[in-house]
Amino acid sequence: MAFLLPLSLPELGAALAALAALFLLLVCVIAHVTAVKMPTLHRHAEEKFFIGAEGRKEPVPSIHDPPTKELSVVVPSYNEEDRCKICLVLRKKK
Repeated sequence: MAFLLPLSLPELGAALAALAALFLLLVCVIAHVTAVKMPTLHRHAEEKFFIGAEGRKEPVPSIHDPPTKELSVVVPSYNEEDRCKICLVLRKKK
């Protein structure tokens, strides 16, 4: 017994894609309508500052602060002194 679909397979795929897009739009509208303003967090005095790398007291950044162009990059390494010697020797040969 074969199951007959009223739509062809490409039409069914298009209908399902349209239904998924409509569902996503509905979720976005509901999220936008029910969203509340971000709460203002109150920090204790000792939580407002930290000791920086230079040993100075610096203010803790807030999400409400204007954006900066600072970037910290942490590169994990292990036994790099062995690899650096080889890299320097190979670089010298070029």
